[in-house]
Amino acid sequence: MNKLYIGFTKDVRPPRKRGYLFINDEVRELHHQTRVFDPLVHCFNPLKGIDYKRARELAEVLYTIAPQGENTLTVRNGKRTLLRALLAAESLDRVDGDEEVAAMIGDLLVSPVLKRVLCTPGEPFSFKPSSAVIARLNRAELGEFDALVLGLLLLNQYRGQVVVPDLGFYGRNQHANLVRERRLIGGCNFLEELPDKLRQACLSIEDKELRHASSADAELVAKLSGLVRGTNDFNGHVKQWTE
Repeated sequence: MNKLYIGFTKDVRPPRKRGYLFINDEVRELHHQTRVFDPLVHCFNPLKGIDYKRARELAEVLYTIAPQGENTLTVRNGKRTLLRALLAAESLDRVDGDEEVAAMIGDLLVSPVLKRVLCTPGEPFSFKPSSAVIARLNRAELGEFDALVLGLLLLNQYRGQVVVPDLGFYGRNQHANLVRERRLIGGCNFLEELPDKLRQACLSIEDKELRHASSADAELVAKLSGLVRGTNDFNGHVKQWTE
C-alpha cells in the first residue's frame, strides 16, 4: 500500500496486518510481534545475497550520499564500476575497486558505528518482509551521516512495506520505485523537501493525509484532487489541511 502524509504531524502509522520496516528516531509503541533493529546492538550485511537489481540500486543510492554531479560520464562510469565491485564482494570491507570506489567505501567505513554494523561477521539481523521491524536510527546519537547511510542501506535491503516518517531526510529519487511497487508509507513537512522524481511519484499516491500543511502544498493537493480554485470546496479543504 502507498500513503503520503504531508505537513507537521508525527502521526505516520504502519499497516496493521502485514510486515513492514519502520525507520524512525525512536521506537514507538510495539505490539508483541514487532522487533527492533538497533545499530548499537545489531548488524547486517547489505551485500549478502545481493543480485544485479539490488546492486544497481545500491550503487545509485551510495552516489547520492556524497553527490559528485548529476549524470556526467564520470559519474556513470563510477556507478558502473561500483556496481561490478558490489556484485563481486562478500561484504563492504571486501569491496575491491578503483581509487574512487575505494575512497567511497572508505568514507563509509571510517565510521566505527557503520563498520561494526555492516562488517561484523556472525548472525545478522533478519529482515523478513513478513515481520514487523522498527529501525531505531536516532540521529542525535548516531549523527546525521551515519543515520542516513544506515537508512538508505536498509531501504535497499528490505523487500516489503516501508514506513518512513521523515521522507524529506531519507528520500531519494531512486525511491520512486517504492511507489510503483505500492510499498511506501512516507511523511514530509513540505513537498519541496522531496527530490523532483520522488515528489512527482508521491503526488500520484491517491491516499494522502494533510495536517498543518503549508498553503502551497494544500492548494496543490486540492488542485490535483480536481477541486476548482476559489470554490467553497477548494477553500474548505485548504483551510482544513492547513490547520
